[in-house]
Amino acid sequence: MNKQNKSILGIIVVLVVILGVTGYLNRGATAEKSALNENAVFKVLVNGEEIASKNMVEIQAYGEVDFEANLKTSGKDPIPYTYSGVLLKAILEDAGVDLSDAKGVVVSAVDGYAVSLTMEKILADDNVYLAYKRDGELIGTREEGGKGPYQMIISKDAFSQYWCKYALSADVQK
Repeated sequence: MNKQNKSILGIIVVLVVILGVTGYLNRGATAEKSALNENAVFKVLVNGEEIASKNMVEIQAYGEVDFEANLKTSGKDPIPYTYSGVLLKAILEDAGVDLSDAKGVVVSAVDGYAVSLTMEKILADDNVYLAYKRDGELIGTREEGGKGPYQMIISKDAFSQYWCKYALSADVQK
């Protein structure tokens, strides 16, 4: 084996070890996210600290609202849908979060995706929803081929570019 092949083999071994260690260290976080997703639990945090968690029954108790929003995907025309859910600000306020001094809200998903929202969007009437139904049917989890169990939808976002499917948590930044 020449020197170049040994170097390449050494690099491959190091990368495999790094990948294995990273997977091992993240297994707990991945398992927790999967459990939250399967149990339809949505967490409320303030500056990264959990202050409340709500399940589907608790979220539905805020009063289900039907609203229209256009789903726009790459290269296709927008498609109007009727979604059902609750205003995100209602969930945050019920959890005891004072939104008057908040700087923004970061909504995170089970797949690691996150969306940062301004307080102007959050506080606007009939705008930011945590949806769990589309056209009368549950959105469904990622494993079921859905985009939920929760999907954060901004009804006034014409291009649906700030939506967050598989939503797990909302972290209020102060």
